[in-house]
Order: sequence, then C-alpha cells, then structure tokens
Amino acid sequence: MSESTKAVFLSYAREDTDAARRIADALRAFGVEAWLDQSELRGGDAWDQNIRRQIKDCALFVPIISVHTQARGEGYFRLEWTLAEERTQHIAKSVPFIVPVVIDDTAEAGASVPDAFIRAHWTRLPNGVPSPQFVEQVQRLLGQQRKPALAASPAAGGSSHAPLARPSSVWKTVLTVALLALAIAGMWWKLAPRAGSTAHSGPPVVVLMDSPYVDRVYDPATLKSGGTNADDITDALHDLPISIIKENTSSVWHRESEIAKVHPALIVLHRSCFYTFPSNRAEELYPIADNKLVACLGYLATLDPQVRFIVYSRHSFENDADAAKWRGEAATRFPSLAGKIETWRVPLDRATFRNPLTAQELRESVERALALRVNAAAP
Repeated sequence: MSESTKAVFLSYAREDTDAARRIADALRAFGVEAWLDQSELRGGDAWDQNIRRQIKDCALFVPIISVHTQARGEGYFRLEWTLAEERTQHIAKSVPFIVPVVIDDTAEAGASVPDAFIRAHWTRLPNGVPSPQFVEQVQRLLGQQRKPALAASPAAGGSSHAPLARPSSVWKTVLTVALLALAIAGMWWKLAPRAGSTAHSGPPVVVLMDSPYVDRVYDPATLKSGGTNADDITDALHDLPISIIKENTSSVWHRESEIAKVHPALIVLHRSCFYTFPSNRAEELYPIADNKLVACLGYLATLDPQVRFIVYSRHSFENDADAAKWRGEAATRFPSLAGKIETWRVPLDRATFRNPLTAQELRESVERALALRVNAAAP
C-alpha cells in the first residue's frame, strides 16, 4: 500500500451509523485517519469504486458487529467484509489487519461473519463507546507497521500503518503530538487506578490548565508580569480547602498521564488552552485545538468518572444554547463526560480574574463543582 493511504476503514450496517461515528471521532481525535463511507463518499459507481479502493489501501479494517449485522443476511457491508477477507490472503499471517469490534452482546460463537474475522481478536465496545484501551490498541497496531520487518510480533487485533494528515506542517505537528500523548497515556492506563480504587487522600485537587501565550492571558498586568489566568484564578481560590496545581499548556502539550496521577477532583481549563497559533489561522487550526481539548477531557473522565470540568472562555458559549450544544457534542463522543462539564463565559466588560465579581463567580462555580460550602456565617 502507498504511504499516502494509511487509514482505518470502518465497515458497518446503516443501523449502526451512530456507533461507527463515535469510534471514528475518537480515532480522529488522536490523529488516526478513519474512513467512513457514509461521511466521505457518494453513491453510484464512483462510490462503489472508492469503497473497493479504500479497502484495498487501508491499514486496518474494522468491521462493526452487532445484532443488526446478524439480522441482515444481505447488505453492502457484507461485500466490504468479503473484500477485506480476500485481502487477508495477500497479507502475512504475522501482520494484523482485521480488528473486529462488537458493540453489543453478540457472541463470537455462531456470529455471521467471515472466517478471517473469527481468527482475529475481538474488541467489545458497548454501544460503540470507544475506550482509551481501544484507541491505544489501534495506535499500537498502526505503529507496528512503521517498524522494520523484523520488529515485534503482532498484538491482538488487526494491523497496519499510522495515518497522519498532511495538509500542513502545523497540522502534522499537532497530530503527531496527539499520537505521542496517547501512547504515553496508554502506558499510564495499564497502571492507573480504576473507578472504585483508593481515592486521593487529603483536600480535593484542582488543576488549572492555561496557556501563557500572549493572546490567552486576560489581564494586562498579569501578562506583563509573566503570569497566566491560572495565577489570577489561584488568588481567587486561595482560601478554599483545596490543593491547587497549575499546568501551563500549548498546542504540543501531552501530559494527560501526569494529570491523571494526581487524581484531580476538578479541572479548570481555558477553552483555547491548546490553541497557540496566530489568529489569522484560527479557522484552520482552532478546530484541531478544540478537538484535542474534548479528547483530553474524555480521556481523563474515562479514567476517573468522578472528575469534573469547568471550561471558560471570553468568546465562546455566547448563549445557553451554544454552550449546551458544545457540551452535548462532547458527551456524544465521550459519554463519560455527560453532566461533568460546566461551560463558563467570562464577561467581556470584566474579562479578568482580577476583577472581584468575575473572581467571585468563578469561585462559586468551583464550590458547586466540589460540593464545597464555606460557612462564612459562622459567629
């Protein structure tokens, strides 16, 4: 296959479109090129030829198996599955290619799938909700193909190249860093305490994530002194019974595993904390930074279902409908985020946390998120 066609092809019954999109979104959030026939291609002969070409060229073939595929004895996805199985005849047995994903309780025994699928390792993602382990598994399999031929034996699953988008050097840099972040986070996942394990002792940990980039710092005096919004927020929260950790961010930040280690109860983030590019490229590059932000939140919330988030911005969340839409889209991609995010718009007429009213409003949001009630009325 050519170097320009490294991608993961997702094949599914039309009833499972939403699940396929969730999986594709999670992969794309970490720089994996994911092909969905319904979103990228069109009907007719050209559509059929594109499907065949992409199955021939893709690095990994991910069939999504469910009660819907079981119930349908005929469908275009079955042709895709046949084409993928035929391709395995030209691939060495040591090279993983097919990565079956089951999104419900469909059993392997008796499943209506090609024989090549039975021989592969099956991954279960209930309702098509991608897990950090699955994304890391795909990254690992893709990375194996970039190693010399005498590299290690295949991991469970299916296989091949790691596709990076090529539109610009900045794009490539951002996505490359995202892949590295996931690899590091994957190693942490193996060691991290799961939900229900021993919680962090002591006061709740609040992580403040913000960029020192000049356009991200709200207060001119803070900027002049070399500070960030997180410094001003620290002053606003200084007497709460919490432990504060400040984390400077940028477009190449990849310390998710380090954040997870401190077991934060709350993370307060600037929505633009991963956007550190010139404003004249915002239309092209801001969506990448925002995508990385949501992926970071989803990853941390999956590791620790108790963590909550406050995402603040001067120019986003202009009304309740916009804010709700952003939170809803984040929770659709990562259900672990449902009900865990508060979006907070900093008023433009007092867009500094040195302003007493702005500071007090954020402080009250932090108290609500942590269920703190400092009793100022005590005699």
